[in-house]
Amino acid sequence: YFPVNSPLLKGDEVKKIDKLLAALNAQPDSTATISGYHSASGKLAANQQLAKQRAFKIRDALVAAGVAASRIKLDKPQQAEANVKGEDPFARRVEVTVK
Repeated sequence: YFPVNSPLLKGDEVKKIDKLLAALNAQPDSTATISGYHSASGKLAANQQLAKQRAFKIRDALVAAGVAASRIKLDKPQQAEANVKGEDPFARRVEVTVK
């Protein structure tokens, strides 16, 4: 999960990229589809932009680690289900599907 209002990964979350890289390296013909998520609270346009920035961060990390950009696809930002209590950590995520 990303910090609130941030596209930067910190701490143990960075290690999850290593697992993703291992999966992509084990399947050289596979592609990764990345989709950023955002919460339902706040302004939609700002949330969508933040979700895109988070997806771009993951894409950039994969490319920097040697994954060809042609193997990476970006999907449109997704809104997590509304959380009536406000901020939802589950909404501050990026999902990657490897096929």
